Amino acid sequence: MEHFRFDLVAGPWWAYALCLAAALAISVFAYQRTNPPLTARSKYTLILLRSLGLACLIILLYEPIIRFIRSETTSLRVAVAVDVSSSMSITDKEGSRAQATQEVLQRLRSSLDDNVDFYAFDESLHQLSDLSIDSLRFNGFRTDIARAISGISNQVGARNYGGVVLITDGNHNADDAPIHTAEGSGLGVYSVGIGDTVPPRDIRASSILVSGIAVMGVPLPVTLEITQSNLDDGDVVVVFEDNGVEIARESVPVRRGVGKQSVTITWTPKYDGIRKVGIRILPVDGEFTSRNNAIQDFVTVRKDKRRVVLFAGAPSADVSFVKAAISKDPSVTVLTFIQKQGSEFYEGILPANVLDDVEAVILIGFPTSSSPRDVIERIGSACAKGRSLLFIPSLQTDYSKLGPFEKVLPFRVGGSRPQEFLVTPDVSRSASSDPILKLQGTEADMDLWNMLPPIYRTETFVEPAAGAVTLATIRVGSAPLDEPLLIKKEEGNIRSLALMGYGIYRWRLMGGGPAASRGVSTVDVLGTFLTNSLKWLSVRDDSKRVRIRSTHAFYAAGESVGIIASVQDQTYAVVDDADVKVVIAGASQKREIVLTSQGSGRYAFDIGPLVPGDYAYTGTVTRRGAQIGTDIGRFTVGDLGLEASASTRNVELLQSLAHRTGALSVSKNGVDELLRVLRSDPRFQPIARTIERELPLYHLPWLTLFAVLSFSAEWFLRKRRGLV
Repeated sequence: MEHFRFDLVAGPWWAYALCLAAALAISVFAYQRTNPPLTARSKYTLILLRSLGLACLIILLYEPIIRFIRSETTSLRVAVAVDVSSSMSITDKEGSRAQATQEVLQRLRSSLDDNVDFYAFDESLHQLSDLSIDSLRFNGFRTDIARAISGISNQVGARNYGGVVLITDGNHNADDAPIHTAEGSGLGVYSVGIGDTVPPRDIRASSILVSGIAVMGVPLPVTLEITQSNLDDGDVVVVFEDNGVEIARESVPVRRGVGKQSVTITWTPKYDGIRKVGIRILPVDGEFTSRNNAIQDFVTVRKDKRRVVLFAGAPSADVSFVKAAISKDPSVTVLTFIQKQGSEFYEGILPANVLDDVEAVILIGFPTSSSPRDVIERIGSACAKGRSLLFIPSLQTDYSKLGPFEKVLPFRVGGSRPQEFLVTPDVSRSASSDPILKLQGTEADMDLWNMLPPIYRTETFVEPAAGAVTLATIRVGSAPLDEPLLIKKEEGNIRSLALMGYGIYRWRLMGGGPAASRGVSTVDVLGTFLTNSLKWLSVRDDSKRVRIRSTHAFYAAGESVGIIASVQDQTYAVVDDADVKVVIAGASQKREIVLTSQGSGRYAFDIGPLVPGDYAYTGTVTRRGAQIGTDIGRFTVGDLGLEASASTRNVELLQSLAHRTGALSVSKNGVDELLRVLRSDPRFQPIARTIERELPLYHLPWLTLFAVLSFSAEWFLRKRRGLV
């Protein structure tokens, strides 16, 4: 049912009525006596015209609108998303997964009637018609549960979904985390798990841990995590390779009761460039499949180390701990300049070229009141030209000397007093997923940050600069305050990070120190934070102006390969009319492609499937004959699909999705229970909605036109009757 209401935005109706009465009174008074005298009919006509004109003008001033209000009752629908990746075609001890999926689908179709829409997903999502449901093909290369949930939640406004039912084995192997996506969707994520929950007799290379950046001649640890199930006691042989060339092999004991274990070797890169580090486990008799025994990753090997310069206002524990933590990275060289009591440094005179080839500058308690002005200006100028900045204050920091860093720092100072008090970090769940704050990559990261021992802070009141992001605020005792503790800024070629507290050595000594002394392993929050910060700060924006990447680093056989690019000019404005050419070489073939502009500085090209092998590409971007930049990279097309390792149902993920969204996860035999819980879910109960839309009358030209016509007609009649 729809009805409408007339309202005045700029004032109450009685004020408008008073104005109308005043307008009528003025019109009557104006024509009470006329020269020459008028007939009553002419007088009433002129009074009416003037009153109507004034009424139209007054109503325009009061901004009239008509509100259309409609009430309706809506029943929310259910979205059923079917996993059509190739792992759903596996036959295990539970039988054919494809057949089980079809049985569940038919059960849901007959029970949910017309209140359901069906979707299929692998690495993408698309809606199914009634005819296509019976002829599903399970041949997708990846399982992206997060994309399926987000794709359905984005249609809530149009289709009124209250929840989604996933039919899947739960083996998500895409980039985004489905749990975070599910929590933010507002949907109840139900699931029917397909596949056996008992792992088969198998061993696989589950993950590889290696730094993404290495230096020639500097040893680098490479760690492989091995997962095995139901294997007898024995030994397996693990082979480590650099660009397909064996560099080491080790015999690793496997015990039946040990599901996971790791093995580490030390690799010393001999060549620079992008190297593929591969690890494979030699086949074991009787294992479920040997196609999941290999894993690879790419490492960028540099000829020289990265250089970081640390300026400190005085020797301190923070300086020692920060330098020690950063120096653990073999690809980083740290230069320190610690100020003496006056304007000199313990290391001597500052070299003229010390900031020429530096990726990041760290300020700890610098500048002080005695810091040399020329040194501060040199550092500020270098940071303004693209050197990243990490700022950590101290009790002696002189905030009035931060003028040269005004364009770089992520904060603005409102006032400062050298009065100390203790604060602890206050990190939200969303902020804990930021790359700088990432510790373990799990939900526990937020708790690890919020349970750190307190550090010091002065009564310095700051606010984020334009474009800056606050990653953490402070708590004093148990009281949260809306004062930034950790702020980052990324704008153009500038990256800066500020930690508005000091005494961060306490995070190691008082946080993990006691547990480490008892032999209990803990997360090194300080070391991990500094490593993450340096990685984020070391990304140079001048190299980011042209970025050319493959959509994935590793592709399964038959999977379509895509190349994407983003292009900016020297002012960091997007470029849509560039020529982006990419030469791809590998697997005994060479091919040149030209990427197509997608708008907003983005370019893309879908190559299609390539034969298995290692590929390297070189991209060149030109505009009107002038070169903007280049980029290189590598990717691998393997004969192993990502779905081949999905030998069991991922019960843990499906149950976590259901628990976090107030839903239910069942096996194929629990569909009746799922339907019972689904029907009682409050999110699927009919809801009454009130939809309101407004029609602003003061935007309509006919009111102004009517006022003008009324005054024009009045003036015309006055002239005809010779009124003065």
